[in-house]
Amino acid sequence: MNNSQQSLLTRTSERVTKLIGVVTTGVTLLLWIGVSVCYLWQPDACAAVTVYPSWCWFVGGLFLALILLRAKRQRVALVSIGLWFVFLVVFADTPLSLWRGLWNPPDVVAQPGQIPLRVISLNAHGSSKAVAALEQWQPDLILIQETPGAGTLREVGQTILGENSGMLAGVDASILSRTPIEPLASSVNYTIGKVRVKTGQEVLVVSLRLTPPPFRADLWNPDCWRAYRDQRIHQRDELRQLSRRLAELSTDLPLIVGGDFNVNPRDPIFRELPANLRDAFQSAGIGWGNTITNEAPFLRIDQVWINNFIESVQVSAEVATDTDHRLVLADLLLTAVPQQPLK
Repeated sequence: MNNSQQSLLTRTSERVTKLIGVVTTGVTLLLWIGVSVCYLWQPDACAAVTVYPSWCWFVGGLFLALILLRAKRQRVALVSIGLWFVFLVVFADTPLSLWRGLWNPPDVVAQPGQIPLRVISLNAHGSSKAVAALEQWQPDLILIQETPGAGTLREVGQTILGENSGMLAGVDASILSRTPIEPLASSVNYTIGKVRVKTGQEVLVVSLRLTPPPFRADLWNPDCWRAYRDQRIHQRDELRQLSRRLAELSTDLPLIVGGDFNVNPRDPIFRELPANLRDAFQSAGIGWGNTITNEAPFLRIDQVWINNFIESVQVSAEVATDTDHRLVLADLLLTAVPQQPLK
């Protein structure tokens, strides 16, 4: 190859590299703006984007930044990385939990008038073995989704919680307690009961499982976007129905709502829950709180929500047995309130 041919090849390579850099820069900017708008406004039409945790898009942004580095656009690549870090910090799910996880967890110390309560929420995938393995955590209350059969569940509950334990077996969501449970309401998605803990304090408890998403990733297909939009609308209706049922019950009791929400924890459907409820993990979560899947957790779809009569001391996601979900372990403190009859 002579010098002129070598020079032509070099110029062609430089032009291709420059074109790749320009195109990648444009794609990066459009993607960053697009997903930021989707996560900021959370429109139903963009549910196919926000169903993924923000770190998924962050990883995609880093991949584009690597292409920019290979295209010799170092300054643009560094700016791109900075923008994606901002995106991750703004839209990540409770990043403070990772910081708290670096320290020793606090001891659960009940003050006068407070009652300690250990709650576990677990999607058991129909496995009685998964429920039986919860004995090691010594829970007071267990919220189960994809529940085993009622007979099996009662036997396991008495084994791990005692002969006087209570049970409410629902279609897809059940409740086990160390103390008896009074049934209040149930549907395909949820089971509601009233538990009287050992001190006599009454607590309203909800175990639920929202309809799972369509599990599609073909974002180039308009039908995929419609499927996720319709799914969000359906899940929103499910939470509205639960909230209407809870509104018919007493508002003067501690309330625990936990289960498999089958949705990104920053999804707008949570606005349909009663206004006095809050995600217990946000204030007291420690470590990596994601619960799906058990082996490689990437999203926190299993959660415990509490009202103002309950303090969240420590919440974590722990490896479970014989199921594809991790369990949510929540140490709570109940505030004793005067006994009020249900409406």
